[in-house]
Amino acid sequence: MKRVILEEEINGFEFREFEDMGRPKYLILGLPDVGLVGTITAAHIVRTLNLKDVVGVESYAFLPPVVVITGGEPKYPMRIYSNGEIAVLVTDVPVNTPGIAPLASAIVEYSRRRGIELIISVTGLGSPRRLKGEPPSVYWLGSDPEVEKFVKGIDGLEKLNEGILVGPYAIVLKEAARRYIKNLVIMVESYPEFPDPEAAAEAVKVFSKITSVEIDVSKLLEEAETIKLRLNSLMKETRETLAKMGKGFEYRPPLIYS
Repeated sequence: MKRVILEEEINGFEFREFEDMGRPKYLILGLPDVGLVGTITAAHIVRTLNLKDVVGVESYAFLPPVVVITGGEPKYPMRIYSNGEIAVLVTDVPVNTPGIAPLASAIVEYSRRRGIELIISVTGLGSPRRLKGEPPSVYWLGSDPEVEKFVKGIDGLEKLNEGILVGPYAIVLKEAARRYIKNLVIMVESYPEFPDPEAAAEAVKVFSKITSVEIDVSKLLEEAETIKLRLNSLMKETRETLAKMGKGFEYRPPLIYS
């Protein structure tokens, strides 16, 4: 594994830097969630932009005892890739339920320390419309009113005005607001229980418009069936974690509405 040059412990998670990640403006979160939309989106951005893994994230209390082997090289199961302008957090394993709150809080604090301007959370929004083969709608939510400037003028992107957000992205949103870090949540309608590369492609398109970095999604769509098969095991593990988090709450309206 790569030699660590800097190590920080936050909430039981160790951020081990192999190289100076610079001061990226954006941090994209690809945590396993509904439809693995964030996971697929993050992986595609990393591959397309040829980002380098510069940080390994480890926790012997909250992450499985796993080493990922890629190209004959052992890697941490959770990593941050960066090119100095854009950083992406990816994970090959779901976080166990007790670790969700510490991880989400640690990510926000680490972002604050590294001067991240905008955390972009990407997640799926389970929808029966996807099971009918209909194209996914895309929604956004921000930690404070200033986040709107990043999405202003993007066609086909609608603000989520009513609902309940559950899981790590809910905690990231709350902690970002508490620490005065901007957090944009991109939610794409997706298959509730299956990997959804087509939904991820819509998230990538939005990301491209926000950052003005062109990212082609044609290869992602061409490999959609292969991706679905490859990620079936991760989706099964993620479904078990989501059930423990009470993700069903997301599919009912809030108590008070306008």
